[in-house]
Amino acid sequence: MKFKKFLLGSIVVVAACLLVACGSGKSASKDGSGDEVTITFWNGFTASDGEVLQKIVDEFNKTNDKNIKVEMDVMTWANLNEKLPPAISSNTAPDFFALNYVDYAQYVENGAVQPLDDFWKYDGVDKSDFTKTAIDLGIVNKEQYFIPMQVQGMYMYWNKDLFKKAGIDATKPPKTWDQLTEMAPKLADKGSNVSGFVFNKDGNAPLYNWMLANGGKLVNDDYTKSEFASPENLATLKAIQKMIYEEKAGPESISGAEMDNLMNAGQLALELNGPWLNNGLKANEINYGVTTLPQATENGEKTAILDGVGYAIPASTSSDKKEAIYEFLKYWNTTDVGKKWSIENGFPAYLNSVANDDEVKNNEIVSELSKQMDYAEPFLPGFTKISAINNDIINPLIEKLLAGDDPEKLMKDADKAINQLLSQ
Repeated sequence: MKFKKFLLGSIVVVAACLLVACGSGKSASKDGSGDEVTITFWNGFTASDGEVLQKIVDEFNKTNDKNIKVEMDVMTWANLNEKLPPAISSNTAPDFFALNYVDYAQYVENGAVQPLDDFWKYDGVDKSDFTKTAIDLGIVNKEQYFIPMQVQGMYMYWNKDLFKKAGIDATKPPKTWDQLTEMAPKLADKGSNVSGFVFNKDGNAPLYNWMLANGGKLVNDDYTKSEFASPENLATLKAIQKMIYEEKAGPESISGAEMDNLMNAGQLALELNGPWLNNGLKANEINYGVTTLPQATENGEKTAILDGVGYAIPASTSSDKKEAIYEFLKYWNTTDVGKKWSIENGFPAYLNSVANDDEVKNNEIVSELSKQMDYAEPFLPGFTKISAINNDIINPLIEKLLAGDDPEKLMKDADKAINQLLSQ
């Protein structure tokens, strides 16, 4: 069923909740002497980052002075997006949840989440400590719907041992996309089952970053018309196909999870991925480096897409729970918690107090990834059609591109399909 069908009538449900104060929660006690307030929390942190998150939640439950208890339910992001819309419609949703940036705009469009502008006025919250781009990730139509939890992007990882084996300087990863396409085939070694570079068939994030660097666009500025069919985007598609299909830098059909497995096994020389890859590489004792994304030129304007995960409150959540939720969100956005999350998971900091912390500055991974925060920008903020475009148009295009289909035809067909979707 489609998202909108799940949410049909959700606004009526919300109105009824506000009239009868639906939900059994009580306001948080100011001195810790009142009844315990339990707030439920869904998220998709199923890997090692989920273990760090659980420790932070446990510490909050133990130390907060308002008798608040967070009960966390962890599932895959795919399952969360499948379960959440009907749960909001039927008033069985969690009190709050974490959501990927790319997914949340459709919830706003359908009235499924509450505006959170008043969080910035909540006692103890310092809005000036947040970077503007992190705040902007959660704004739709000039209202805040999503409070930062983490920021991220795509970064370039390289296996130093495989560079040395191929006779390439392990201290000099590619700095431009052209250098990447030239270097990747040289790093591939079929005899050792080593790939130079993998472009995963669900790799829309690397594609959009590459397009952006080359001056390409997906849609126009008001999201009403496709701009995918362009010389800039055609050049990007041809470069990807040449590297993978023609020069055999890596396999033609591989998922993102399979790509990570190759990198963690020491069988992939270069990978574009998010900060979550760090812990797996460390656990597998891979001799690796990580740096910011390649650019169009070494000395020109730098571009990168800023992504993230944020906290949202369903429209079905009772106002009785909001203070308790804000207490946890305030706790999350403290220097100590932000520092723990950045250092233990290798994520860039979005709080100024964390970015300026000496231990964070001296952390080689976090400090390197944080450089991209200086110029990264949200991609198509508030665009409600991006998930459908990714799943129904761009990901199938990538798979066909890697299999050798004509790039220009694929581009024009995708452009037409995007326009059809935008007209609905």
